[in-house]
Amino acid sequence: MKSILVTLVSIFIAGLIFTGCASEELTSARLYIQQKNWEKAEEFLIKAMAVEPENPEIPYLLGNLIYAKKENWDKMNEMFDKALSIDPDKVILQGATVQTYVEQSMEKNWTVVYNKAISDFNSYRKLGEADGQDALNNAIAQLEIAIQINPKDSRSFTILSTCYFEKGDKDVTISMIKKAVEMAPEDFDSNLTAGQILGNYQDYNGALPYFKKAVELNPTDAKVIRHLAQAYYEIGEKENSIETYQTAIRNENDKKVKADLYFNLGVLYMQVDDFMAAEDNFYAAYDMNPDDVEALVGMAQTFEGVEKWRRAEKFYKELIMLDSNNPDHYKGMARVLIHQERMEEAQHYYDKSKRVGN
Repeated sequence: MKSILVTLVSIFIAGLIFTGCASEELTSARLYIQQKNWEKAEEFLIKAMAVEPENPEIPYLLGNLIYAKKENWDKMNEMFDKALSIDPDKVILQGATVQTYVEQSMEKNWTVVYNKAISDFNSYRKLGEADGQDALNNAIAQLEIAIQINPKDSRSFTILSTCYFEKGDKDVTISMIKKAVEMAPEDFDSNLTAGQILGNYQDYNGALPYFKKAVELNPTDAKVIRHLAQAYYEIGEKENSIETYQTAIRNENDKKVKADLYFNLGVLYMQVDDFMAAEDNFYAAYDMNPDDVEALVGMAQTFEGVEKWRRAEKFYKELIMLDSNNPDHYKGMARVLIHQERMEEAQHYYDKSKRVGN
């Protein structure tokens, strides 16, 4: 009997906790929620809100359980705003604040739609521009819904700007990415994407501050450092570009990527007439990736282009040793020898280019 009495008391207390001082309308709404009778739950929650206008739990429940299920996002946010305006710090339901519950609900609904958008965008990339337009349009539609669900989340605007870039709509692309950065100025991805988009539109002066901010936010990310170095290069700030490439090299672990960085740095040193430094970086690039024939061709042609014949000769010799069946290497060797007035040797390499070419 004692055990039964304790159980009955516990049930009674639990009932008091659940209903508290709730109105009959809210109590009825809660019962309908338990039964998953959403139509009746909505009816009685609306009635309860009229009876208990200072209870933030009621508009929260309407937003989360009724309008979110209907995908009526405007009405959901209207209810959430109403709940927050009453008392964002009030503890409700299982013990969290109104603010916490609202944020959790918005994040949950936003994530579902956002992930659909990402899936569609990845499908577009896989299918390609010609076959993927439907997937791209679906991604845009989902992202616009995501913005409707949570207009304060910058991630939707960042990806949406990329989608419109793929569609070729420059004005909307720039508008979306600038809005993303404005909303989240300390977000690395938004700043990086803004720099990349403006760089793709050849606006390197506009891209520069975004790349700078991205580097400030993640100073060890080699990718964004490379972007910053390139932006400096494009606007003619070669010394800053050199310094930034040096930073990128220190932070890069991938040998092939590092080889490209050394090569680019070599080209920059050529442009500031520091040929010894250029050669050092070209050789560093070659050491990192000795099978990269294209890099060697670039090195040979770079020195040939600035009439550094002996340095160009070194690289054409390397190319002939590495790729002896390519007539262009012999022709390049012949050219630089002619400029050194070594005519017999030049003729030998020219003849060799014809034999190899056949």
